[in-house]
Amino acid sequence: MDATAPARAPDAPLPDDVPALQALVRELLVEVARLRAENAELKTKLDAALKHRFGRRSERRAPPLVPAAETPARRRDEHGRAPLPEHLERREVVHDLTDAEKVCPCCGRPRAYIGEQTAEQLDLEPARFFVLRTRKKSYACAHCDPATVPAERRIATAGPAQVGPIAKGLCGPGLLAHVVTAKFADHAPVHRLAGQLARSGVTVASATLGDWLRRASELLSPLYARMHARVLRSRVVHGDDTGVKLRVPGSRRTTKAHLWAYIGDADFPYVVFDFTRAYTGDGPKRFLTDYTGYLQADALAQYEALYGDDRIKHVCCGAHARRKFVAASDAGDPRAATPLDLFGQLYAVERALPPLLPPSDDPAQRELRRHREEQRHHLRQRDAGPVWDELSTWLAEQKSGALPKSPLGTAIGYATNNLVALKRYLDAGYLALDNNLSERTLRAVALGRNNWGVLGSEVGGRTAAVLYSVVGTCKQLSVDPFAYLREALPGLFALGEHPTAEQLLDWLPDRWLLNRPRAHPARAPTAQ
Repeated sequence: MDATAPARAPDAPLPDDVPALQALVRELLVEVARLRAENAELKTKLDAALKHRFGRRSERRAPPLVPAAETPARRRDEHGRAPLPEHLERREVVHDLTDAEKVCPCCGRPRAYIGEQTAEQLDLEPARFFVLRTRKKSYACAHCDPATVPAERRIATAGPAQVGPIAKGLCGPGLLAHVVTAKFADHAPVHRLAGQLARSGVTVASATLGDWLRRASELLSPLYARMHARVLRSRVVHGDDTGVKLRVPGSRRTTKAHLWAYIGDADFPYVVFDFTRAYTGDGPKRFLTDYTGYLQADALAQYEALYGDDRIKHVCCGAHARRKFVAASDAGDPRAATPLDLFGQLYAVERALPPLLPPSDDPAQRELRRHREEQRHHLRQRDAGPVWDELSTWLAEQKSGALPKSPLGTAIGYATNNLVALKRYLDAGYLALDNNLSERTLRAVALGRNNWGVLGSEVGGRTAAVLYSVVGTCKQLSVDPFAYLREALPGLFALGEHPTAEQLLDWLPDRWLLNRPRAHPARAPTAQ
């Protein structure tokens, strides 16, 4: 039955002749078949949407079932208690018997001390606030004539002209570092932070906390610019983006803006976020204006303009391609098992490769690092190249047999259209099979978005980009963001409004980590 034809009224008289009735039944059967197909397609999409929203996040495939007799026995003490860190302060509580209790009840003579039992627990005290009072002493010459000698020559005052890290601000460096870390590392919105401070007897308005964050980002902006410039010197940059809600002035509705993450390589290990209101290619084009090298990213249309002159080469994400075949397998298509097995072989090759070596100023170590990259390149060509050839052949054979809009057809189309970029990681040993590094980095924004919800303005978006960059770089380097910011914020304030590139160099998180005395192991970075 043609969907565009006028519908027959339910009470319309039926034809009397058999051929007309048969034709009507055939039309109804065709219509029922069409509706069933649409229903099956909608059910598949609904199941996929429900799984995306409520299902497991891991992309690991279920392991094959192993008979109970072949399953190795599990150790009972597999998850033993970890020892408490040695650098923590130890406070002792000693329990002793009274003099009367030390007397033996049997013979009446004193008992002898034979030892003790010790137990250690991890304890804490709530955040302790204190007032940091800065006293700057002034001295004046009592011999010079005030009428002839200017005051600036007669009088000298110790200390900086302004007490930072915010001029004339209420917060000290530790409190400002705590606010930045709590918002951008621990995902606490400012109203919740205000409540936490209030429980300690300190009243600070949410608007004040927001202003502190803006002022902190202004202080860190020169450092952010240096991090941006140094990321562009990388051989490969990992890139990805995520949407954020942006409040529209004068409207009760929000619009969708974007935060873009760019991550440098091991030589320039910085995480730099960029904020754009529009979701176009202008943002990546502006950010990567002076970049030449590889861009490890998803097949996003906004990146397409970057690849025209071959100055930037696209390395597509293998995990994205694999994920689409996972969706086809979850939709019940058995044909997806073959590409998933091939992707499993590709990842097995990656796990068997010798690890990359860190940067070094030692010529011998640099040569060893170069040799390791060449070794990885050779092994990939030898072991992963044939797997890609097999996958390419399978894609060509299956393309005509899969409906373009079905889960399998979508996966085949994505892999076929981006096959050259998917295989490009084979060109160099320092490239990666997937772009999971960027996805893990953007998880911080996704978690924070569930808490703070909306960016209040474009200024707030730029503030978030700067502070997410600093905190994200600290996490990338396994540096405690609070420890770094507590020193970097007043240090940058002391440099004045126009610090030089050389002055900023020592405040880059990786340089700060190298220059910092390591009296004890650094605190683990705040969990995302």
